[in-house]
Amino acid sequence: MKEILSSRSKRQLELMELLADNDWVTFSTASEALSAPVKTLKSDIIELETLLAPATIESSKKYGIRLATNFGFCKTSIYQKFIKNSVEFQLIEKIFLHNFSTIVDLADDLYISVSTIKRIVLRVNQLLQIEGFTINLKKMQLVGDPHSICNFMQHYFYEKYGVAESLLTPAQLVILDKVGLQIVKQAVPNEPSYNLDFSLLNRLRFYTYTIINLLKHNSENQLHNLPKKEFPILNDTYACDEFYSQFHLPLSSVNLNTFFYLFFSDQYADSLDTVQELIKVDRNAFLKYQKIETLLQEIEKKMGCKCANFDDIFMRLYNLDCQIHGRTYILHNKNKEFLISIKNLYGHFPTELIHSLQAIFYSNPYKEYMIYEAISILFTNWPHLLDRLEYSTPTMNACLLFNSGIEYMNMLSERITYYLRGRFSCTPLQVTSLEELAKEASAYDCIITNIPEIYIDNIPTIVIPLIPDAKSFDKLMLVYEDYFDTK
Repeated sequence: MKEILSSRSKRQLELMELLADNDWVTFSTASEALSAPVKTLKSDIIELETLLAPATIESSKKYGIRLATNFGFCKTSIYQKFIKNSVEFQLIEKIFLHNFSTIVDLADDLYISVSTIKRIVLRVNQLLQIEGFTINLKKMQLVGDPHSICNFMQHYFYEKYGVAESLLTPAQLVILDKVGLQIVKQAVPNEPSYNLDFSLLNRLRFYTYTIINLLKHNSENQLHNLPKKEFPILNDTYACDEFYSQFHLPLSSVNLNTFFYLFFSDQYADSLDTVQELIKVDRNAFLKYQKIETLLQEIEKKMGCKCANFDDIFMRLYNLDCQIHGRTYILHNKNKEFLISIKNLYGHFPTELIHSLQAIFYSNPYKEYMIYEAISILFTNWPHLLDRLEYSTPTMNACLLFNSGIEYMNMLSERITYYLRGRFSCTPLQVTSLEELAKEASAYDCIITNIPEIYIDNIPTIVIPLIPDAKSFDKLMLVYEDYFDTK
């Protein structure tokens, strides 16, 4: 949703993405990539230095510009700072939380005019309506599909605050966790124990907080005729009083059923047994079951890797349909980055996965988000899959020629193989001339050397120091990725 940002902020964010993905970038390259004059980019850099502190943007007449950061800075930090600094996103948040009842008060808080707010809302609504809701300035509410509003705002809170502790007080977190546990127990009633890991707990906190505010302030979006489920927490008077004290919303049966429905949906399958009963009467469910089961079995066979979490992964993939109700990110698509990293490291296998997952979720309007989410589920819940991929990665045959003895080159060969996990098969060469090198090198995919004068047509030459450092291995990996990307 970068389009929600102003044109200047969007350009600045794209400049930061360019710098985050590269080392040095020349001004001419940046200008061409962003379709912006160099003078404009230099003005952007001055503004970005203030926004991104303590990170800085270094410049060099020879190399261009690059992002200089400390160890605690990452791409997530960049997106977080842009969301926090965006007037457009602040406006959406303040209207959703109903911080102001009139447009005049909202304009005063944002230090902009009423006419500017109206222009922003007119532009932003064109984008939000695709997501299933819009901003209504007369009612000072987000109006539309409750699923879509909650989905969008949950991901917004997650990207802005990262962890729920940054948004909520300790007392609010305690009572939210009690409610969250009730929701999970209702979703999976036959589970002997409930492992609310950090990821699920953090998501539950943001989602529940979002639904609370939807019910409090967005009367246009209330749900009716929800399936009724039983929640023991309603018998806990202290918990009900504490919930109301913290959020000024009754912890009623209707509200709890809304929490459950918006988080898990009434079509959520609680176990494999439930699915197996369903497929006896529902053909679509049967076809989906068959495709997911076949996919997991094919991965096991292809990778020679038994899936210890087969049932858990199966259920997560099966339930994706009723848990994803729109985009899975606002600015930072972490799942897509995860997939790109795997593709760069392990070649064609993730592409085959995408095709199989497209066949499973082909009819869902949010299939693009679901496929990225599914791949994340597969790799993060099947740890041995990454190990097996390590063994199956293709090898690049390299010859080594350093201005050192053969024993030292043998040591370097072993070191490169070790640190790059066998992606390079290195052979030290014993040649007496560049002419002889040209003949010998023709049998290899690349040359690794510390001699900058070496150059042979059609064979990549990678120059690294006699004692390779971290940048040397990064350079080798870039050549490796580029080599197999063009195959």
